[in-house]
Amino acid sequence: MTVVHDTKQSPPKDPSRKVVKRRQRGRPRLEQVADIERELVEVALTEFLKNGYADTSMGMIVKAAGISKTTLYSRFSSKKELFVAMMQEMAEGDLSTQIRADPSPSRSLEDMLCELAFRSLEIGLDPVHSGVIRLIYGESHRLPELRAAGEILARTTMSSILNVMTGYAEREGLVFRDPSVPARLLMLMLRGCHLDVLQSGDMVLDDERRGEISYFIRLLAASKDEW
Repeated sequence: MTVVHDTKQSPPKDPSRKVVKRRQRGRPRLEQVADIERELVEVALTEFLKNGYADTSMGMIVKAAGISKTTLYSRFSSKKELFVAMMQEMAEGDLSTQIRADPSPSRSLEDMLCELAFRSLEIGLDPVHSGVIRLIYGESHRLPELRAAGEILARTTMSSILNVMTGYAEREGLVFRDPSVPARLLMLMLRGCHLDVLQSGDMVLDDERRGEISYFIRLLAASKDEW
C-alpha cells in the first residue's frame, strides 16, 4: 500500500502508517472501488490490532487512512460492517480446493484431512491471524458483534473440511449421508488446538500436537462408513 510523504522538509512520517491512495476526482470505476475498499480494510486491520476493537473508532481509521469520513461511510456504514469485511477477506482462499485437485488417486482421506488441518493451523498462527483471534477472544464476551464476525472463520473451516470429505467420496464412488457431524467435530478440535497453542505462547504447531491431530483424524476417518 502506498505511503504518502510530505515534500516539505519535515520529519518523515511513520512508515508503518497505512494510507489509501489518492485518486482523481470523479466517480471511481468498479475496480477502483474494490481497491479502495481493500485498502480501507487493510488500514482498519492495522488499527484493530494496534488498539483493540472497542478502542478503535471510525474516526481513527479515517485519520490513519488519510481520507474523508464520506469516503469511509459510503463504503462501510459502521465499525461492525468494516470488521466483518476484514474477517471475510481473511477467510478468502480455500486450501481444500487445492487439496481436492491433488491428482494422486491413492491418497487417503486421513492424509487429505491432516494436510488441511496442519496448513490451516499454520496460517492461523501467523502474526496477523493470531492477533485477530486474540482480539476476538479478548473482547467478544462484551461485544456480541465480535462473536458473529469470528464465526466467519469457523464456517470457512467447516466448509473446507466438508469440501475435502465430499471430494474424497466422489473420487471413491462413495455416498456420505451427512458428513456435517464429523466435519464439525474436526472443526471444533482444530479450534481448541489453535487456542491451546495461542495460550502456550509458543506459536508453533509442534510434533506432539501434530500427532494428537493425526490420531483424532485417524479415528474420525475410520468411522467414514457411518457418515
